[in-house]
Amino acid sequence: MTVGEKIQYYRKRIGLSQEALGQKMLVSRQTVSLWEMDKTLPTIDNLLRLKEIFSVSIDDILSESELAEAKAAMPKEVYTFRHEKSDLQKIFKQLRLIFIKQNVIFFCLIYIFPLIACLRKDVPDITFGGILGAFLISLFLTIKSYILYKKSLKISENKVPKNIYSYQIFDGYFCLNISQNEEITKTMKIYFEDIEKILSIDEYFILEIAGQHHFLKKALLSDDSIFFSLYKNPIKKETAKTPKNRLETISNLLLAFSIASIFLGLFSTCLPLLFNKMLMIPDVMWMSFLFLPIPIASILFGFYLRKNGYKYKPNVLIGLIMAIFLCFMGSTSFFSSNPYSHSDEAISKAEEMMGIDIPPHLRINTMDWTKSTQHNLRGYVYSTSDIYFESHAVEEFERNLPNDLKWISSIPNELVGIISTECEISSGDYYIIYNTDTGEFNTLPSKSGTYKFINLLYDTEKNTMKLIEYQIEYSK
Repeated sequence: MTVGEKIQYYRKRIGLSQEALGQKMLVSRQTVSLWEMDKTLPTIDNLLRLKEIFSVSIDDILSESELAEAKAAMPKEVYTFRHEKSDLQKIFKQLRLIFIKQNVIFFCLIYIFPLIACLRKDVPDITFGGILGAFLISLFLTIKSYILYKKSLKISENKVPKNIYSYQIFDGYFCLNISQNEEITKTMKIYFEDIEKILSIDEYFILEIAGQHHFLKKALLSDDSIFFSLYKNPIKKETAKTPKNRLETISNLLLAFSIASIFLGLFSTCLPLLFNKMLMIPDVMWMSFLFLPIPIASILFGFYLRKNGYKYKPNVLIGLIMAIFLCFMGSTSFFSSNPYSHSDEAISKAEEMMGIDIPPHLRINTMDWTKSTQHNLRGYVYSTSDIYFESHAVEEFERNLPNDLKWISSIPNELVGIISTECEISSGDYYIIYNTDTGEFNTLPSKSGTYKFINLLYDTEKNTMKLIEYQIEYSK
């Protein structure tokens, strides 16, 4: 192989025209043509430039012993594509739909259990707020990702039609040369195992590689093209080839599990509530701490990566954020449970004063309001108790309610002024308004003054009772 043939071979291997090579060499196209026809030889300075452009040694250009190797290095397939904007618009529309569908499925799978648990009547506001906050943050990040994804597709939609894409297929990899105005602007060497996914949309194969899309027109591919085979039988990327690859794999796994730890924490706290009605969300939020080692491991591994000179910030930052979230979620078990008492004292007091029987309860949550500042124009609330019953335990109690004169099925308008502000009339089916000072049921006081009351509301559908102790100023 002569020097001219070598120059021609290496020029075509990197996808340069004679004019493009001449521009890089600062010589005319005719000069390059004379070299390739062996009518003239490049000067030493030109040989040095050719060496840099071709990424070979000067001996590779001048030696005649490379003929067999050069022939063996010829590509097995060669394709050149130029894409129309109208075709790209159709493809990008499909890609956006795929993005949306994947994220809808993700949200359904992640939030179904937390949202079901939030339907329970004993979910405190702080827990509901935490779950809602996590949902809104995830929704915001997803919307932001979609906007960025859509923006990147729009940029590609305008940029891709201006370029010519040349593919040279070799054993195990292909070279992609991107040129514009007959000048190569970018060259990439891509191994088949680096192809993350191959999508088939309309007349195109779409290669997903390192977050970028590369488009191949099926009609221009040969029938036995390697891309048809890769689409049907994707190559599984070999991991852990080198220590660096192993570290990257571990880093990515820790990042993924750190992000997932929030949703795993929510899932682990909500699942027991579906099987045990005795539990409240604050009682099980401590389980979020069980997943704390995951983001902590990500943080520690991040410092290890930093020590060894690798990219470390994502592991440290994501791990720290997720650890803070898990600590916040877990700590609600300690902060949310404190205001509630589960003592039967309120029930016993009501039964003794009013001469009624309250069925055996499943759970009682009593809030003492005397320890907080109240700004209530209609009076002062001492305590509120939410009482929960099993359905079989209240069967006889509910049968007797219509015949019990102490219980009324609706609150007359004239009595509305003496009920507590905590009494939600729409949430009950039967009521008692008991004046502890006069011993009267469901009756207005005979004269003005300050009176203490006990208000009972019973919901037959949910098998729940609300007991309120309060005081009001009554004016006749």
